[in-house]
Amino acid sequence: MARTRKKREADHGQNHERWVVSYADFITLLFAFFTAMYAISSVNEGKYLKMSESLARAFNPAEYAPKKIIEESEFVSTRSSSISDKFNSAFSTDYKEIISAVEQIKTNKKIALIYDKNRVTIRVPDGLLFSTGSGEIKDSGLELLSEIGNVLKKIPNAVRIEGHTDNIPISTKQYPSNWELSGTRALSILKFFIKEHGIDPGRLSATGYGEFRPVGNNSSTSGRARNRRVDIQILGRGHEN
Repeated sequence: MARTRKKREADHGQNHERWVVSYADFITLLFAFFTAMYAISSVNEGKYLKMSESLARAFNPAEYAPKKIIEESEFVSTRSSSISDKFNSAFSTDYKEIISAVEQIKTNKKIALIYDKNRVTIRVPDGLLFSTGSGEIKDSGLELLSEIGNVLKKIPNAVRIEGHTDNIPISTKQYPSNWELSGTRALSILKFFIKEHGIDPGRLSATGYGEFRPVGNNSSTSGRARNRRVDIQILGRGHEN
């Protein structure tokens, strides 16, 4: 009897501790459950962005269509339908006269007229004014510059002339680099405005940027053509620098 009682007591002690094992198993399963739920609910941001972009392209094909590269022969006016308040303020009461005069030059469709809040830029491809590798104005370019000069005479605004080239190097005795070429071209135009149109030299400035301010991709023929240009900027009041 004593041996049987001891055996039962021993068995009873073992059964009393088995709940610990079951409890540990339950906690483990619960942890695994919540881990799985978290994994299901978390979003793969990269895949989500790709999916969102795909949907946007599907529902808005026009917005995501490849942008057309503007060729040299497609220079057009970039004036918006309405001039901004900041633009009007910068040009004060003169802006209407500037716009009216500059718009008349659009007869040559290779010229771009760019309207910003504090300037009007007349962008002229270099081929209309200069021969390749030359800083001397061509005879055929003098008529165009005369039209521009007539506009500049009518207004009191400061004018900045910028020469730009593509990234193809030039190395001649007269022009060791594109810096000298672009600077000479800008200065030639400045001198023409002073000599032929009597524009106050204090209103004019000229600078050459070489190839370092491109507006097109220098890896393509059309991009290099866009970069070879002269920008004649009519500055708004308070933006002379």
